[in-house]
Amino acid sequence: MPERLVPAIRATARSVGRADKYANEDGSYRIRSLYFDTRGHDLYWANAREQRDRFKVRARTYPGKKSPVFLEVKRRVQDVIIKSRACVPADEWRELVERGNPAALERLAPGVRKGAEKFIGAIHRHDLRPTVLVDYEREAYESTLDRYARITFDRRVVCQRKEALDLEASDRGWRPVDHPVQTNTHEPVCVLELKFERRPPAWMVALVRRLELVRRSFSKYCYSVNAQLMLPDVRSARIEGGPLP
Repeated sequence: MPERLVPAIRATARSVGRADKYANEDGSYRIRSLYFDTRGHDLYWANAREQRDRFKVRARTYPGKKSPVFLEVKRRVQDVIIKSRACVPADEWRELVERGNPAALERLAPGVRKGAEKFIGAIHRHDLRPTVLVDYEREAYESTLDRYARITFDRRVVCQRKEALDLEASDRGWRPVDHPVQTNTHEPVCVLELKFERRPPAWMVALVRRLELVRRSFSKYCYSVNAQLMLPDVRSARIEGGPLP
């Protein structure tokens, strides 16, 4: 959506809630995800074709913070999102994923272990491998009126190829995902997500109607694969000096 709409949406978010407790002083924080896919990019194509039942597998961390690694399987069945998430120590996640280390799994709490086993099972069942790193800046607000309702703005979405089981990245290897070829506009844009359980709260419905917001599909993973494999390899399509200049 256009960046010019952010102030109005932010005002609504602040009127019903507060900024995310993990935000930095500027109100944002970074997210980095390593996405996995088959050799033939089957998960990419399932998403690109908007199959009714599809899923993504990713390992996530938060650069700039002392963060564990979150192993996530995100499944979409029509309009319903089902996500499993396991928080594991940053120094153990590679061995867990690569070998399914039984001793390391036993050290996890039962609920965490179940999520980790689901992630590892998906990796080995579908022969998934690291494909692309996606990094972006998030500004998030959570409602204090509802059990669960969040508004997030994602900006400066960048990506780079990654074939190793590693969340580290070369500062000079990033490519922007919001390239004009993909967004079809030269106006500054950001990714808005409205998150809720079961039904959207009344204030969220009113916000959408007042600003005439229209839902569009924007898969950071798919756009990143497009940016790596389909966009022209020109200087203007790269970010020099790091993901967040």
